[in-house]
Amino acid sequence: MLTWVGAALAKCGGVSCIAYASHGCEKNYRFTAGLLTGVTMGMLTLCFVLPRLVSSGLPIANGIAALLGVVAFFTGMAIGTLLPVPMPGACLGVTLSVLIVGVLPEAERSTQLYFNLLCPTLAIALALVRYRSAILVAATTFVAGGVASFLVMPDVFGNYLSSVVSGTPIDVKLIGWWTDKSFYVWLLLSSLTYCVIYLMNAKTNNHWTRLKNWWKGDRYVPYNPIPDRTANQSAQQPSFDGDDSPPATEVYNMFDPSDLPPRLDEYKDMAYISCEDLGNFFGFQDSSVRNQAEHVLCLLANHRRYNGGARPIPPMVSLHNKIFDNYRKWCKHVGARPIFSSMAGRPDQNEAVSRARTPQNMIFDLVLYFCIWGEGGNLRHMPELTWFLFHKMMESFDLNVKNLLASGNTEGSIYLYSGHFLDHVVAPIYNIVSKSMKSNKDHQEKRNYDDFNEFFWSSECLQYSYSAKANNADADGRPPLRPITEALENAPKSFLEKRSWFRGILALKRVLEWHCITFFLLAVASFSKQLVWSTVYTCQVASGVFWIFNLLHLTWELLEVWVVYPGIQLSGTAVCGFILTTSSRFLILIYQSIYLLWCYGSPGGHTVGQEGDSLFWWWQYIWLSLLVMAPYFMAALMQAWPATASWLYTCDNDFLQSFMNILFPLSRLYVAKEVHASFKKTVIYLFFWATLICWKLYFSYVFEVNVMVLPTLEITDDYLNFPGQPFYKMFALLILRWTPQFLVYTIDMSIWYSLWQAFAGTWVGFQERLGDVRDMDDIRANFVRAPEAFCLKLLSKDAGSRRGSEVSFLMDPENKPGISRRMSSQRSFLGSGSEKLQTYMNRLFDVRIQKWVMFSEVWNEIIKHFRQEDIVSNRERDFLMFSRFDGFSEAVYLPAFLTAGVVENALNELERPQEGPLENDGEVFKCVFDSPMMCTAVSETWELGNFILSHLMGNVHQTDIVNISNLFLKWSQEGTLNRHMKIDKLRGVMSNFINLVKILDKGLTRRKPVEKSGTVTQVAPSFPEPSPKQPMGRRNSSFSSFTGNGSAPDQADYTFQGSRVFETQKVKKAQNVVLLDALRDQVKDKIRALFVSIKTLMDVAGGPESSDVSDRITFMLNVEKGFMWNDEYASELLDIASRDTVLISVVKKVHGLIACHPDDVE
Repeated sequence: MLTWVGAALAKCGGVSCIAYASHGCEKNYRFTAGLLTGVTMGMLTLCFVLPRLVSSGLPIANGIAALLGVVAFFTGMAIGTLLPVPMPGACLGVTLSVLIVGVLPEAERSTQLYFNLLCPTLAIALALVRYRSAILVAATTFVAGGVASFLVMPDVFGNYLSSVVSGTPIDVKLIGWWTDKSFYVWLLLSSLTYCVIYLMNAKTNNHWTRLKNWWKGDRYVPYNPIPDRTANQSAQQPSFDGDDSPPATEVYNMFDPSDLPPRLDEYKDMAYISCEDLGNFFGFQDSSVRNQAEHVLCLLANHRRYNGGARPIPPMVSLHNKIFDNYRKWCKHVGARPIFSSMAGRPDQNEAVSRARTPQNMIFDLVLYFCIWGEGGNLRHMPELTWFLFHKMMESFDLNVKNLLASGNTEGSIYLYSGHFLDHVVAPIYNIVSKSMKSNKDHQEKRNYDDFNEFFWSSECLQYSYSAKANNADADGRPPLRPITEALENAPKSFLEKRSWFRGILALKRVLEWHCITFFLLAVASFSKQLVWSTVYTCQVASGVFWIFNLLHLTWELLEVWVVYPGIQLSGTAVCGFILTTSSRFLILIYQSIYLLWCYGSPGGHTVGQEGDSLFWWWQYIWLSLLVMAPYFMAALMQAWPATASWLYTCDNDFLQSFMNILFPLSRLYVAKEVHASFKKTVIYLFFWATLICWKLYFSYVFEVNVMVLPTLEITDDYLNFPGQPFYKMFALLILRWTPQFLVYTIDMSIWYSLWQAFAGTWVGFQERLGDVRDMDDIRANFVRAPEAFCLKLLSKDAGSRRGSEVSFLMDPENKPGISRRMSSQRSFLGSGSEKLQTYMNRLFDVRIQKWVMFSEVWNEIIKHFRQEDIVSNRERDFLMFSRFDGFSEAVYLPAFLTAGVVENALNELERPQEGPLENDGEVFKCVFDSPMMCTAVSETWELGNFILSHLMGNVHQTDIVNISNLFLKWSQEGTLNRHMKIDKLRGVMSNFINLVKILDKGLTRRKPVEKSGTVTQVAPSFPEPSPKQPMGRRNSSFSSFTGNGSAPDQADYTFQGSRVFETQKVKKAQNVVLLDALRDQVKDKIRALFVSIKTLMDVAGGPESSDVSDRITFMLNVEKGFMWNDEYASELLDIASRDTVLISVVKKVHGLIACHPDDVE
């Protein structure tokens, strides 16, 4: 008795709760529509699938039916949420059909004809009714009454519904005296629900107060205050009008418009004309227009670098293509035609000429875009809004130009005050964005820049005007467009991240789905091995994975709908996509469940004329599952070959895009459509994951899944061998045993991933030498191999060589690194045999003519481009570029960053203590011979140093310098340098030479000519030639090539001559003629110190030739008409040197070669 009373009270409480909860249906229309649809679909699903599943005779049939009922409820909720208007009417039509058919006699009801015809008819008819509130209340009343009836008598009402929907006879034994009374119970509880709804709504909407006032005879007039329309008038006024516009200012940004650089001056007329027209038409601020005009000119000047090459691109074309590339993509996405300037910004131009894409057109487009961009401020964070403004403003300007041309009026253009665009376009939009951003509401109601910007991803934005004021109707009779501010105020959020665990599950859906599928397959494989299943039966059991695929995908779809509800407003395409995918997958899931259970059981007479064995129904299940797996196959293809995804997302086919929008929601976005990796990288990525997954599956099969098979079989045996054991108890025990294993199965994937990532990272690190610290020696070693690799990639092996040599400039003909093997005892430090330095260098560096010259040209172009882009400075450019000097012995000279500090290293090697005496040059200079870089640096220093001294000292000392150089060459050829020189004194010579080069590098470019009072005349040689008795070595070729003029030693030379006969320094001092020249005095001091150190270098005991060098140096230091004593002559030579670009370049090269520390260039 107490049990019956408690059950009755519980049922009454449940009915009361349902009735009370139904009264707020009108407040949350969308949620109520979802609940009604969910309950209705759950009821229909249970009535349809329960008899068919139970007929299979499997114990799990009731559980599957309950699961399908739950899935149906949530699917109905999703559909009702997406379609809140028609679904309550459809639910009302279904419930009315059940009520009407329930009244019919049992014989007619069993045919199901009435319900199958009446239900869709009423559902469609009531779904189209416009009275939303009445339909919602009525549907809520009947559905809530049905739920309450099910709570009161679940068995009776459930059998009643199943009988009505499926047309089966009512079980009289089960219902008893309640036969055909369920109809009246339903009506009674529905009436009770309606009374509760009316009473609660009457209290909420003051219906009682109105009824009381009417009874007393009072007239009820609600208070409706009139809003104050003058409160916001001041906010609508512009910041300043045409009369109060600020005066024009002459202040400019970087360049004076009247005195522009040549590169900016080329397009200034077109830019200024465009600025004037656009500024007047749209009301841009004057200062902003001037700023953007300069901006456009600077960009055009920078894009002149694309003028080079075989097919030069004009700067305005390259800049226009780069700036408006995204605009064209945006127009393609929203289905609009790109609009560019067709009138060249001038209404008085010829239309046939101006419609061509002329430079004026493109500059006009650029000026308009940058004026919008310049005044947009924070609106730049919304790039699609910028393109919308450009599109609409260009459309407005083009329409105005067409109207002016049609009317023949070329001077009727619109002129707006400066700041009109800011007041009526930028400020209203910014105020809406700022108001939303500064709101104290939660993120669900606060919109940010991305939310506003994504409104312009749809074609709906084209229905609005760019201004905050509605424009007037145009000449074509089209209605005026509404202001864009109206659309932005009502624009919904495009993305909403709900704070729930479901959000994390949805983010990891692919990971969870993969683990569920593979865990099921591993379990099937384990049971198949333990129970010795046949192959056919194993495939039948494993095919249940398709059912899991469909159920999980339907779950993800329902979670997607939960994410977008209720804060995001979806487009019609998105709503149709959600409804189509959820409804189709749900229907397929129902029939998958029926066919799969019939495969293991018996249909029980519910086959609708189709008879077959278990294999027949299994194949029906397989064919139906292929529809479910089609999107997975397409997604797998897109993952394995990412280029197909970009092609599908960007294809112009309307049917394909409609299909993609329905099945792949990402295709609806404007962004992330062409972001894919190459197929080569994808193969590596797939190999990484394939090996990882194979190992993870094998390990999990052996240690996690297979060990659970035997305990599972033992628990199942207890259920089968001991009668009275409930199935759900056994099922719960199995769930408890398998759940920990599944959790471990999902967790250990991250462990294996970490290990695989470590293995892959180690391999990539070794391949790319990550962590390998590259020093300057590595860079030099790699750089000297660059020409060889460059030519191998771009040229044939015989290109550029008469002999087809593959010799590198730092390798011998046998392709053996180093030139020490070529330096035999007959080959000296500066030459060999009868060859002088120039002949030797030309033979040694024959490959420079072949490969190094080609590589140096390309390398120098790259460095020059870096300098134009301001990536490197002038000093860095000089250190990185190859040097070339016409008429010199070498075709190219290595960059300073390769040879800086090499001469210093050579001196250090020469000064290193030796174990014993060294007899010849091969032993003394062996350390230099073994290093190709040292040989190259010393050779360049020798040649360029002689060139500097020869040109700096002038023709007066030319004979002495040439003779001294020839003597050094003769000793080098004979291998007797160590007998004529004191090797330990070389550092002093180099130190003084470095000081001289530093002075010249710093002073020549800054030098200003001094006052002179004379001309140049010819004089005789300064130092007599040695007598034949004094051997001067073989004179096959002189060193005159270093002088640059090719004069022989016996030719007459030049020196400075005054207005009368040559005067010596003593006469000048007597006349008190003093030439102030600081650079000259510094150079004299450094040259004097250099010559003195060379005299100290000579070993007089080595023979008369060493004494001859010392004597010539002494003579050069003391000759009165020479560089050291004739101030006017020295100043004149320095003035000439300061204008000699070749000499200055040589000085810079030598300065980087010997005067720069390696740290300076590294």
